[in-house]
Amino acid sequence: MLHPDPRAYRVALVADAIVNEGAAGYDAVALLDDAAFGVVVLPPSDFTVSTIGSIVEYVIDDLVDYRNKGYAIVVVGSTRLPQFGVWSDHVDAETTHRGIDPFDRFDVDGTTEADLVAFLSAAVPSAVRT
Repeated sequence: MLHPDPRAYRVALVADAIVNEGAAGYDAVALLDDAAFGVVVLPPSDFTVSTIGSIVEYVIDDLVDYRNKGYAIVVVGSTRLPQFGVWSDHVDAETTHRGIDPFDRFDVDGTTEADLVAFLSAAVPSAVRT
């Protein structure tokens, strides 16, 4: 591979409000970067998009493909945000429809940087497990 993927088999679906508005109260994106996670962000959960179901479906297609290839997949959102900030009704419907386990979730509400770091550290990709 000419350009190895620096994200080390880790991907996080992160609420737009956490990425763009700092809804975590700390720099969650920097912590994800430090933990070698790639980040996927859907449109804001309060945004009116008539095609959000198909957008979420395509994103879940990618995340399921990543997980099947040994990636650790997590969701980072907040109970203070509609739909956990990640269109959780659609995400849950897609995982249920596919008969797959839901992705591990982290709620930033009332947490610290150390809590997120511990959660991310526990997400060990199956591709690199020894």
